[in-house]
Amino acid sequence: MQPPPPMMRGPMFMDRRRLVGLMIILGLFLLLVGAMLTDLSRTRVAGTEPPEAIAARENLGLVWGPLAGHWGMFFLVFGLLAAAVFMEDIDVFARLFLIILGFLALLLILASSTTIFGVP
Repeated sequence: MQPPPPMMRGPMFMDRRRLVGLMIILGLFLLLVGAMLTDLSRTRVAGTEPPEAIAARENLGLVWGPLAGHWGMFFLVFGLLAAAVFMEDIDVFARLFLIILGFLALLLILASSTTIFGVP
């Protein structure tokens, strides 16, 4: 009877690293999109606008911008904390820095969403 084959950590470990990196990048990208939508809602068009266009533009800043920004903060915080937990080959102080950075971003979320985009 033969012993079971050794566990292969290589491919799964690389997938974790790639997934964590993609979560952080996706979070930053969604923060960018949310800020752009919120800023786009504050633009003023020369001339007269129909009420539907005004309501749609205001919804960019009141609904869609913060929605994208909050999802971005979720992915950013979860990605930072997952990087600190799953990346075992990096330095202990780098992992501690990632945890502190994740909790600072979490405190920014808990403070209120007005600190993210400045929407009252």
